[in-house]
Amino acid sequence: MQRELSFPDGFLWGASTSGYQTEGGGDRTDWWAFEEARRAPEPSGVACDSWNRWPADLDLAAELGLNTYRISIEWARIEPQSGRFDADALAHYVDVVHGIRSRGMSCVVVLWHFTLPEWLGHRSATWRDAGAPAAFERYVRYVCGPLAPYVDWWATLNEANTYSSHGWLKGDWPPGRRHDWLGAVRVYEFMARGHHLAYSAIKDIAGSEARVGLTHVLPWIHPAEKGSAFSGAVQAYWRWLVADHFLGKVRGSLDWLGVQYYYDSPCRTFRLADEDGVVPRTDMGWRIAPEGLYHVVREAHARYGVPIIVSENGIADASDTQRARFLLDHLAWLHRAIDEGVDVRGYLHWSMLDNFEWAAGYGPRFGLAEVDYDTLERTLRPSAGTYGGIASANTIAKGTGDGLTYADGTPSLAPE
Repeated sequence: MQRELSFPDGFLWGASTSGYQTEGGGDRTDWWAFEEARRAPEPSGVACDSWNRWPADLDLAAELGLNTYRISIEWARIEPQSGRFDADALAHYVDVVHGIRSRGMSCVVVLWHFTLPEWLGHRSATWRDAGAPAAFERYVRYVCGPLAPYVDWWATLNEANTYSSHGWLKGDWPPGRRHDWLGAVRVYEFMARGHHLAYSAIKDIAGSEARVGLTHVLPWIHPAEKGSAFSGAVQAYWRWLVADHFLGKVRGSLDWLGVQYYYDSPCRTFRLADEDGVVPRTDMGWRIAPEGLYHVVREAHARYGVPIIVSENGIADASDTQRARFLLDHLAWLHRAIDEGVDVRGYLHWSMLDNFEWAAGYGPRFGLAEVDYDTLERTLRPSAGTYGGIASANTIAKGTGDGLTYADGTPSLAPE
C-alpha cells in the first residue's frame, strides 16, 4: 500500500464457513442424495470433519487475530424427519456458537446454506414447494431460542440467486433442473416468503434488537472494454436477474445485507463477456477485479439503505501465490467505499478452510488454512498471516504487499 489505511473502530474481521462444506456426514440432505445418484463430481464424505474438529478450526481463527466467525446450521441435522427434531444436534451447534464467543469473536449464523433435509429435497419441488416457507419457519423457531444468546448477526438465507441458477437453470445442483425459468422464479417467491417468516420468528424469540438479514452474491455488472456501446439492456437485465428481483421482495425485512463478491460481469451488446480482456484469473478461471467490490457495496447500500457486511470474498488459489495480493487490493477498494460514507461493518473472507466446493468438488482451494484431505490436518497459509496482521491492527500498514503480484505478473489492482 502507498499509504496507511485504517478501518473504523469495531470493524468485523472474520472468516466464513458453511456446514455441509466442512462438517461431513450430511447423509440426510438433498445434496447427499444428489451425490449418491452420481450427479455430483465426487462425494463430500467427511469433508473437513469440522463436526468433530470445530474447536481446532475456531482456534485457528483466534490465532490469526480475527474477531468474527461465520457458520451455518444444517437444517437436515436439526430436523431429520419432517416435524421431528434432534435435540442433540441443536446442543452441538449451541456448543459451537458458545465456542465462538468464548474465544472473543462475534458470531454470524446462517440458517440455510444451500442444503435441504431429504424429506423436503427428495420432492423435485424443494424450495419450490408451497409448504417450504412454513417448514423453514418451524425449523427457525426451534433453533433460535437456544442459539440467540451467542449470535450477533443472523442471516436467514445464503445466495438465493446462486441456488436458483444452479438448481433450476444450469442443473448441476439439486434438484438438477435445466432451463426451468418458471421454476427459478417460483423458487425466488417461496424463498422470499421463507425469509419474511424467519425474520419475524427471530424477532419474536430473540427480541426486536436482533440483527437479521441475509447474504447475496453480487457481481460487478459493467460494460465490457470492447463492443459495449449498447450493452445497457444486458446490464439492466443481468442486474435484475441476480439482484433486484429477489432483494426487492425482501427489502422490508432486512436489518443488514451480506454482500458476497468474487468477480465482475462485463457486458456486451447482447451477452455477458467475461472472456473479454486480459486480466488475472483465479484457479476457477474467474476474473480478478477488486474494483468491483467498491461498486457493489456502494450500489447495495444506496439501493437498500441498510448496513453492509462483506460476508464472502475470496479466491481459489492452491499455490497461495495470489491470495495476499487479492486480499490487499479488495480491502483497499473497500476502504475507499467506507471513506465515501458507505456503511460497511465488516469483511469476512471465504473461507477459513479448504472445503467441498459443491459442483466443483474438492479441487478448488479457497482456505486461509490448507486442509490435507488424507489426514485432515489444517495448516495456515502464508496469506493468512497477511490477513491476520491486518485484522489485528485494524489497519493496512503502508508498504504492505510491496513486491506481491498476480500470477500473470499483474501488479497491484488497488486504487491509486
